Amino acid sequence: MALSTHLNTDPDATATALPDDHAWRTMSAALSAHVPPIAGREDLLVVIAPGAGGGAPACFVREHATIEIDGTHLGVDPRTVDPHDPDAREEYPVIWGLLVHEAAHAHHTRWEFGTGPARIAEAAALLEESRIEAAHLRRRPGDRRWIRAAVIRIVLGDIPTTDDPWSAAASAALVLARVDAGVLDPDETDPLHRVVTRILRPALLADLTAIWRDAHQVADDDTDAMHALARRWCDTLGVDPDTAPPTPTGPGAPGGPGGPGAAGGPANPGGQGALRRAATSTVATVARHDAEAATAAAQAAARAGTRARERQAEADQRQRSHDASRTVFGDPTAGGGGASSDGSPLVRRRPPRHRTRPPTDAERTAARQLARTLRQAAHRDPTSTITTSVTPPGRLVTRAALAADAQRAAGQIPTSEPWRRTERRRVPNPPIRVGIVADVSPSVASFADPIASAAWITAQATAWAGGTSATVTFGRYVTPVTRPGQPPDQVRLFPREGHTQGFPLAVDALDAVLDLADPRGGARLLVVVSDGKLTRTETRDGQNRLDRLARAGCALLWLGPPESRPLTGAHTTALGTPTDAGRLIAHAAATALRRA
Repeated sequence: MALSTHLNTDPDATATALPDDHAWRTMSAALSAHVPPIAGREDLLVVIAPGAGGGAPACFVREHATIEIDGTHLGVDPRTVDPHDPDAREEYPVIWGLLVHEAAHAHHTRWEFGTGPARIAEAAALLEESRIEAAHLRRRPGDRRWIRAAVIRIVLGDIPTTDDPWSAAASAALVLARVDAGVLDPDETDPLHRVVTRILRPALLADLTAIWRDAHQVADDDTDAMHALARRWCDTLGVDPDTAPPTPTGPGAPGGPGGPGAAGGPANPGGQGALRRAATSTVATVARHDAEAATAAAQAAARAGTRARERQAEADQRQRSHDASRTVFGDPTAGGGGASSDGSPLVRRRPPRHRTRPPTDAERTAARQLARTLRQAAHRDPTSTITTSVTPPGRLVTRAALAADAQRAAGQIPTSEPWRRTERRRVPNPPIRVGIVADVSPSVASFADPIASAAWITAQATAWAGGTSATVTFGRYVTPVTRPGQPPDQVRLFPREGHTQGFPLAVDALDAVLDLADPRGGARLLVVVSDGKLTRTETRDGQNRLDRLARAGCALLWLGPPESRPLTGAHTTALGTPTDAGRLIAHAAATALRRA
């Protein structure tokens, strides 16, 4: 086994020089900058290059305060990664795990490692591997993911190819002890656990388990304790700790450590290579679990990123809506309340004088009908709560009363509650907020009268229902017709304008001024009166606005001529004449509010 190569304590050892290759030198410098908080010391140098590590995947040269890592385990071209980027380590988790493992040696292996008889030194080295990882994870639990990645490389290089008791015990110390260290999960080591148990027998494995668990509690500088545990390890396996291990002549040779004929060792059950195969299965399981965890973490990160982008997009849209409201309806803190063209050429600074007419009796009737519909749609039924008690008031439940009598007769304290009552609590109706967007472009010129009628009916009905509404037209310009809290007395006659633009700006302005996208805003309804013949950009941006409001629970109603091309997501109703508007709008508004 090559455990000693993980930690080189030879005072005459020579450390690998920094590589000449610029990419490897850059990565060495970056890892040297990252290692101090991991190792808890500032004097370490990290060298990563192909062939570094003294024959092991990585090693710590204590006399030179140097961590060496074999660059062949990087897995990517060092020229394609930025080692200074903390997120880049996801591209080479094994290298980062090797760095963490050796940093754990640098921090926690402060006893006289490698001293004493050869058997003692070897057993202590076995116990040290899981001891430092257990200590490191108590200090930095977040590094478990990286140590697990390193285990994939470290373990297979250290697992013996023989199946004798000493090799089985060593495999247990290298793999099963990492379960108690918190690195591996018990189910991941089941194959090796079964093989080791078959070779050592349960009682002997239990004794070894107690030894490595004791090692996990040893102080970093307690040489005597580590040597004592190593001696216990040898004694448990029936091996003379003061005798140099013989050199085996082949895998599982009779003279090998703990092989057939070793003093006090259990018999080899046969089947050479079973330990290595079981360890390979463990490594494959760890790799699969880590890949699944990495995939789940990546998916969670992607979902988090999506939610963050959605939150940012929503914040940006709220800001756009706020700006649109100030642009269309004016700054309410500036006095006067007039519309301003600041920030958009679609809003005129001084809109022309508009024409109005008195509402007809049919329109007033339609508005009253719609007001009743809006109140009904926003109505919330009382909630009922049933409670029971030992004493009145309420309705006596005979079965419960008999149960209480039986309990008293048996000398028990009655727990039955025979009185039941129903409490009804009235839920206040939420406020009604209705935004109205009216199209005054040339394509709806012949439909101007029904549009004006529908806008007045909707706004007036909202006011009579105790709600708040606002109306905005779009065409060549975006023009406020009615403001929140100012229902129109007269029917506004809309002039024909020469373009079709401003629909998204109009929706944004109404959204901000009426809180249409706020789920806490009660019953909310956006009414669009248009034929839907918008430009491609207006259609795309307008659809995004409607989709956002629908997700927030705002009801959408689209009113238009029979040949309209409404955007998707809204309840659609075709209007014919102004006299039909009230009935059709009332039915459509109720349907839209129920769907929201």
